Amino acid sequence: MQFICKAFCVFALIALLQAIPAQSADKDSAHPGRKSPIKSEEMGGVTLKIAGGKIESNKKVVRVKQGDEVKLNLMADKTTEVHLHGYDIEKTVSPGRVAVMAFRARVAGRFPVTEHGSHSHGNKKSGGHGEKVLFYLEVHP
Repeated sequence: MQFICKAFCVFALIALLQAIPAQSADKDSAHPGRKSPIKSEEMGGVTLKIAGGKIESNKKVVRVKQGDEVKLNLMADKTTEVHLHGYDIEKTVSPGRVAVMAFRARVAGRFPVTEHGSHSHGNKKSGGHGEKVLFYLEVHP
């Protein structure tokens, strides 16, 4: 009887240990079995810092897959209006605070994320309407 009890306990422990990694892998992804190309940082999602009207890391493109849950954590050295074209999301980013753009990437394409009111009408890097392109969001099918 003791042998059966010990064997059962060992079997249950092995089953439990095998189940734990599978659960955590599915929890980290918006789609079980598929990893999102967004790397998780301390706040989750992608953190971008705007300083002097530019992204500090010189990151020009954020790539995601269609259907992913996207979280962009935005920080700035001065109060800045940020607009994600195509998804029509606008956020005000204030110094010392994090503005979060969170959404599901439903539409595939390349979308500029611009700084409003930068008065860059003649700038080739302009997104139009006096907006300066900070970076692009690429949503891949």
